[in-house]
Amino acid sequence: MKVVFSFQSNNSSKPQKQNVAFGAGLMPEFEQAIRNADVLEISHGFAKQGIETDFKGNKFVAWGCKIVINALQDANRRFRAGFVFPSGICVEDFGKLNVDDPMMTGVCNLTPTFLRKNSTEKTPPRTIFFNSFESIPQGKKRYVHSWDAVNVDKSADEAYATKFKSTDFFLERMLHEFSHVIHGKNVEEKIGGKALAAEARSFQEEPSRIERYRAEYGEIMSQICRYAEETDPFEAVACDMTGLFANAFDKRTLMLTRNPLIDTPYENLHFWQPKRIRIPVYSKEKRPPTEIKRDFWNGKFD
Repeated sequence: MKVVFSFQSNNSSKPQKQNVAFGAGLMPEFEQAIRNADVLEISHGFAKQGIETDFKGNKFVAWGCKIVINALQDANRRFRAGFVFPSGICVEDFGKLNVDDPMMTGVCNLTPTFLRKNSTEKTPPRTIFFNSFESIPQGKKRYVHSWDAVNVDKSADEAYATKFKSTDFFLERMLHEFSHVIHGKNVEEKIGGKALAAEARSFQEEPSRIERYRAEYGEIMSQICRYAEETDPFEAVACDMTGLFANAFDKRTLMLTRNPLIDTPYENLHFWQPKRIRIPVYSKEKRPPTEIKRDFWNGKFD
């Protein structure tokens, strides 16, 4: 089983570069919109789009996912971005899921997975789960494991300030998991579903694979953030894409001002784009960071 996840605890202090500061942060009008969010109405809207949801009344998660999906759909219309969406979005106590760390914030299964404990049904691919944090013990860091809007904003600022994440955007948690969905679909199209499942499972179950990744790519991926440095290629891409997305958001309308993946390693190339097709061929030892990221994006992880 493979689960690609987002937030984990870490105490490394290695520096990094190219972070994306969101700036305006959680403005009062956004807080008001979250308080007034109608979770049932949001779920009905997603159902019409073929996205199954179970928000369990969580206003922040429902509102945040609505904002992200609206922005991606708008980008698809205006910029022909081609972004794909999750098959489902759920809020769940991670103690009830087959995950390594019940304190994680989010999880996205890239392939059909027995994600729920004691269930004989596989969770469909590209389903996002956000932790309800029901089982998280009280403590001085309790705000990190909270869906209170102010606490989410505070923890995002802290994760960015400590160089753990690539942006302090208060919707970072949503963007990170949606980035997994977009990346996973691209890898599946490039190498096939079985190969994707094998690669994902390898990074989940083989410690030596993670060690090789950290030894070979960790320092380069630290330019994104510490989480990208210390996890795996799936997380590196998600962290990098999250920063790109956050930097393209209008701070007040919460809509994308452009396709944030154009002229990045994650651009979808087409035969009518010769300027991007002629990519130089590098030896493995001399690949620049952009080409390493491009390989990760396309399912080439070694």
